[in-house]
Amino acid sequence: MHRVPFRRMTKTAVILAAGMGTRLRAVVGLRPKGLLPWEGKTLIEHSLDRLAGADVERVVMAVGFEAEQYRLNLKRFPLPVEFVLNQDYAATGSMHSLALCREKLREDFFLLESDLLYEQRALDALHRSPERDLVLLSGPTQAGDEVYVYGADSILQAVSKNRLDLPLLGELVGISKVSRTLFGLMCRHYASRTIDPKYDYEHCLADVSSLHPIRTVKVEDLAWVEIDGPEHLERAERVVGPRLRAGA
Repeated sequence: MHRVPFRRMTKTAVILAAGMGTRLRAVVGLRPKGLLPWEGKTLIEHSLDRLAGADVERVVMAVGFEAEQYRLNLKRFPLPVEFVLNQDYAATGSMHSLALCREKLREDFFLLESDLLYEQRALDALHRSPERDLVLLSGPTQAGDEVYVYGADSILQAVSKNRLDLPLLGELVGISKVSRTLFGLMCRHYASRTIDPKYDYEHCLADVSSLHPIRTVKVEDLAWVEIDGPEHLERAERVVGPRLRAGA
């Protein structure tokens, strides 16, 4: 397989995995949605395999709902995982989980959501760019719950599930590259104001983008899916699965 000539190696990844995954409860039961099985492995194991393939050496995972299940399932995984517990997972959003990881992070890192299936090109696109702050986008997916990223000249300005009167850059995949400078800015922004406790990291990115430019990179035909509900399992099998099996 052809290797991308990486310019700046990001060796750390953060995975946000504290959520309850209520829309998938009928499928996964009392398991975190990152432990949903797909073709012999869990979603999180597929993601860890991709990260290992991108030469990531360290993973920090923010956990909450049924956290012990992650510890038990991943204790023998070849890529070591450090766990950070969000005890308030039921009342807080993903930015709270990310902020709890700050004591473990002194370097740039990949930031990923836990319920993704994606091809290696996702990480390759981030690695290939010399930008230290970069948000991965795709073309239209017709997934039904798209998160749209808006801006100009590939610079992020807004993130929304609604159509806005701004130039559309693409759909948010849920994989980004974050510098320690940007992370510090996000944490300070989160700590300094009264914000909806369900505040999510992608909205924090948008809120600080006027102070710190955040670039985007778009892979138009990226094979990926966020499995947030039963309907996404069908998309994973029908649309994304065949491309992943073919080594797309």
